[in-house]
Amino acid sequence: MIGPGLRGDERVVVRLPSWLGDFVMAEPALRALDSALPRGSLTLVGLAPHLALLARRFATARRVVLAARDGDAPEHYAGHDLALLCTGSFRSAWAAFRARVPRRVGFARDGRGLLLTDTLAPARERGGVPLGLGRAGRGRRYLPRPLTRSLAELLGLLGVPLAHGAPRLDVEPESLVQARARRAAGGLAPDAPFVLVHAGARPGSSKGVPPRLWLEAARLLARRAPLAFVLVAAPGEEEPLETLARELGGPRVLVLRDPPALLGELVAHTAEARVVWSGDSGPRHVARALRRAVLIVAGPTDARHSGLDERERLVRVQVPCGPCHRERCALAGSEFLQCYALQPEALLAATEELLALPLATMDA
Repeated sequence: MIGPGLRGDERVVVRLPSWLGDFVMAEPALRALDSALPRGSLTLVGLAPHLALLARRFATARRVVLAARDGDAPEHYAGHDLALLCTGSFRSAWAAFRARVPRRVGFARDGRGLLLTDTLAPARERGGVPLGLGRAGRGRRYLPRPLTRSLAELLGLLGVPLAHGAPRLDVEPESLVQARARRAAGGLAPDAPFVLVHAGARPGSSKGVPPRLWLEAARLLARRAPLAFVLVAAPGEEEPLETLARELGGPRVLVLRDPPALLGELVAHTAEARVVWSGDSGPRHVARALRRAVLIVAGPTDARHSGLDERERLVRVQVPCGPCHRERCALAGSEFLQCYALQPEALLAATEELLALPLATMDA
């Protein structure tokens, strides 16, 4: 159902995504909406680390911090005329419905459309195997596409154009000082070029790049370029990081642990990295928003969810079972995690392509 466009006197609450990559992809839509609304009429609902990335942006917007990814409650939405839900969660729609927000705008999927007033039904693909992308989905699955594009269409229900589709993040000065001090304490000069390696993963997750792949690629690159390696992992995802750190070692390897780099510091390191290595996960979106060159290793994920820009290189292997998006690989033996059966030379070649690109600035 499509309602009338955005009115100038509405108090608007925006439920931002809880996953880092989706949060970054939602930034252009948030920027467009903020430009269309009068000052002081916007409320942002999200996780504390994500909202902290917007500390110097949207100065007149009210912030509501969620205690957990699914921590939505009616009081977060009460008192608003319109709720724009940038997530696909049922709980956020239910909370806005219970708060009796007159207009509730979001994606109609998984039954939540019954709780909304203005909806957009995500496109579905036909069941055939997408060219070069492995197996077909079970039935007619939702068409994988970048969230930025889907949110642009959602804003179209409100008559708000999305003129700037590229996400943008700012680096907090305090975080930059912290990141530089951490690298200096680890023996890296302030101007030393480095590769930022996102080596962490949730325990048992198939979406984490195997440490041996990073290890072999890093050894190859170290022979070709005078680069340091800065290894990072989110709290609770340190096991692969420790494995890589033990094997790689050396004076030009800095492991960010005790404490791990939190999101603000991670953004600062990303902003000064010569190249970022990441799985197809949130950190690659942070790199894109900061105009950094990024190598992406995609295992079970479908790259169409994110798209690519000119400063990104995606390395993947086509397998009959993927992209499956499973958190745990369902196969065994030689087929276990076969989506990571990549040659380290492929990672090296992609990295060298990125190193040959001119350095970009945030204004580029």
